[in-house]
Amino acid sequence: MSEGRSALVEISGDPGIGKTAVLAEVTRIAQAAGAAVFTGRPHPADGDLAFGAIVDALDGPLSATMRSVRPEGLTTVHGDVLAAVFPSLAAGGCAPPEAAAPRRAGHAVRMLLETFAASRPIALVLDDLHHADAGTIDVVSRLLSTPPRAPVLLAFAHRPRQASPRLRAAADTARELTRLHLEPLAESDALALIDEDLPVRWRRDLYRASEGNPGYLAALTDLLDGGPPGIDEADIAPVPPWFASGVTAEVARLSDTSRLVVAACSVLGDPLTVPLVAAVAELDEDDAYPTIDEIASHDLIRLVAGTGRFGFRHPLVRRAVYHGVSPGWRLAAHARVARLLTGGRTPAVATGMPAEMPAEMPAGMPVERAVERAVERAPHVTRIATSRDRTAVALLAVAADEIEATCPRRAAQWRRAALDLLPGDDDDHPDGRVGLLLALGRACVSAGQPEPASDALGEALRSLPPGVSGLRTTVVAERAHLLHAVGRSGEARVLVRAELAHTRHEADRAILSYEQAWLETASGDPAVACDDAARACRMADRLGLRLLGCAARGTLAVAAVLSATPSAGGLGELPRAAAVFGALTDDELAARPDAPLWIGWAALLLERPHDAIRHLDRAVAVSRSTGRWAVECQALVARVMALCAGDRLAAAQESADEAAQAAWLSGSTALRSYAQAARCLVAARVGDLDTLRRRLAASGPPVVRGWPGALATEMVAEARLAAGDPDGCRSLLDIAGDDRAAGPTVRRYELLARAALDAGRPDVASRWATAAEALAARFDSPVPAAVALLARAQVLAATDAAAEAVAGAKAAFEAAATLDAAGLAWDAARARGVAEAANRCGREQPVLTGPAARPTSATDMTAAVTEHVVTESLMPSGPPGGLPGAALLTERERQIARLVSEGLKNREIADRLYVTQKTVEMHLSRIFAKLGVSNRVGVARALYATSAKS
Repeated sequence: MSEGRSALVEISGDPGIGKTAVLAEVTRIAQAAGAAVFTGRPHPADGDLAFGAIVDALDGPLSATMRSVRPEGLTTVHGDVLAAVFPSLAAGGCAPPEAAAPRRAGHAVRMLLETFAASRPIALVLDDLHHADAGTIDVVSRLLSTPPRAPVLLAFAHRPRQASPRLRAAADTARELTRLHLEPLAESDALALIDEDLPVRWRRDLYRASEGNPGYLAALTDLLDGGPPGIDEADIAPVPPWFASGVTAEVARLSDTSRLVVAACSVLGDPLTVPLVAAVAELDEDDAYPTIDEIASHDLIRLVAGTGRFGFRHPLVRRAVYHGVSPGWRLAAHARVARLLTGGRTPAVATGMPAEMPAEMPAGMPVERAVERAVERAPHVTRIATSRDRTAVALLAVAADEIEATCPRRAAQWRRAALDLLPGDDDDHPDGRVGLLLALGRACVSAGQPEPASDALGEALRSLPPGVSGLRTTVVAERAHLLHAVGRSGEARVLVRAELAHTRHEADRAILSYEQAWLETASGDPAVACDDAARACRMADRLGLRLLGCAARGTLAVAAVLSATPSAGGLGELPRAAAVFGALTDDELAARPDAPLWIGWAALLLERPHDAIRHLDRAVAVSRSTGRWAVECQALVARVMALCAGDRLAAAQESADEAAQAAWLSGSTALRSYAQAARCLVAARVGDLDTLRRRLAASGPPVVRGWPGALATEMVAEARLAAGDPDGCRSLLDIAGDDRAAGPTVRRYELLARAALDAGRPDVASRWATAAEALAARFDSPVPAAVALLARAQVLAATDAAAEAVAGAKAAFEAAATLDAAGLAWDAARARGVAEAANRCGREQPVLTGPAARPTSATDMTAAVTEHVVTESLMPSGPPGGLPGAALLTERERQIARLVSEGLKNREIADRLYVTQKTVEMHLSRIFAKLGVSNRVGVARALYATSAKS
């Protein structure tokens, strides 16, 4: 086309694969090249309008010109033929039918394009030609066989499964046709289209469910509503309106009988057999086969290779068709399916069936087949069963039990339907109703629906008489967890306290005392929790409840640290709990997966990251196997903190992603906020400021409250400091300090000191360092004292007095030694960075020299580590001098640092060097540490200073 010749481009692929998007790009390129672009497509509203797509593209712009003057080169015969094609050219009535014969029309349109392309290149862009009428196909086929002898681009798109044989044959025999068949996206390309904040595994699940089709991927993404993606859906959930309208337009092109049959197909679901479809549609089987052929020709259903069955081209298409069917007919169809699945008989009660099996299943049927049949019938029974139908209740219960592990949302829906069939005043079968409520609560927990789960358990409690030991206490404990997860901790504490007041059974009192202890620890008063936890420990020991004793001792240790009363005995109990816990099997832990979580939390608060990780790993494994998403999320976030403390950032990033996934599965907004805080912390530690700022902007302040909320707030506060927002850091920490359950911590005071220094307030920083020292003195452990010493060292290093700088460097090195011994590699590296900065900053005589005075190469310090104190407060004013850290860079690190200085992003660097983005991030963290800088600008300054000095 650019050389005055025509060009032909065919774009083909499945529905939703991106053909229209590619045509839009072709249009953009053609317009940028100065071509006149005319676009058209068939419109269903036009009915059988001949030459529909051609008329849509050319009737307006080209015919307007022809009415004023006939272009040179077009004869009167051509004009008559064109008048028969384009309505706006017809004058004084319609042209004779023979004037628009296919060959004549194709030749006339070709001559028209050649004539107008003489002065300016033309692009004719036609979409959806699989819906085109015969006239349009004839014109396109003519242009393919005899292309215009002028700069004309013909670009057209179609679905090959639905395109007419004539169009496919013309494309197959065209000599100069560029053919582009769009294939499904690769996983990496599809993941780039999904929100990065969505858990990684869910993003991959979405990709697999979409089959790599961008249209299906967009529809599935639109179905995200705070729970799992539209993969594990409850029966036939609606689809996005924009997707439904497209499928509705496809169905509208079918004949009346075929629309009836495809409606029956949507009620049945995959796989489809023609006899069953015919029965549901109430057609003779012989009449159903031609309609199946018609539906398949429109690619709504496809033959399953190697079978005599059919299936919708995608589950989303089935759902769109289903919701387009009139509700009355749909219910009648469900009733027919349910009747057919029981052999066509009216359900009748049979004898000799197992008590848990639906009575209407034929006697003698194997249990496995009976369960399978129940699952097949359940979607239909939920829609047609009537009140007090106990057979339907039994069937739905069996079916829900069977699918709960793989499809919890659907199981929850079936259990709700079963409950709706039972009258609320069913005094004849109260145990059955309570059992259904408890099963519904369990299914809702697995489905990430904490509020409905709590409501179900609350209703079950109202049906259980007070004083019933065992079951009632278990339900109270589970509901307390759910209420806490949805931010109703006060209500949870009231529930447990009231139950404890009416319970006399000692084992139940031990359990409830523990529940009261952890609730007070997490969201109430840690000092009060110490008494509750100690009481639970004593009762558990007396009754031999080892697992409960472990959980209570972990809670007691956490409460002791949070209340700053280590003398309460909680810390001394922890080793015993850890020893007993280590002897328990995972099967034993499954009954209480929060036990290792509390022990891991206690080890984390006592600055023992390696011990914490060991216990938290078990908490993650056990809670994941039992579907306790809330416990898994909390354990993973704690694991992120422990891994970050040990400078294991790659593992921390993986755990943060897993925590986000568990939080989404839990359905708790608070836990999603908690997991997002962990992701912010990892981004800050890795030094990826672009990701960090994006996550901070997307997350906002943590919404979780209580002590876990304080942890989340501290993580986000550190991230804000790393992003250059000390005021935001301080305001968040003020919020955390106002929470009674949070308790004061040495680390919070140290972080406040850093924020004050970043804001240029060394006097305020000194006061926070003093507070950290006073609090650390309460603990019989060297680690809190080392963290407080680090806070003081930063204050001293920020002054101009040489003597104080010397003291700050010595304090920082002393703190680094203690922190290293405790396995706190990240803090130790920070301390060495502070010492190095104080050692070299404007001093005539260095305090320390040699390798001990420089950051080690194994340290992954990032923007949050070296602080603004090092790069601004401690750096002399004026042009930067040579930074000794630059000499420590490896060849790969120097290569990455140069690319950073050129302004390249992490993804661009990864593409340039053929490595992963995570590899670039890990190298950057080491570069920041070695150069003693906190951001990319600091890297550029350091390299500039080094080159200038050279």
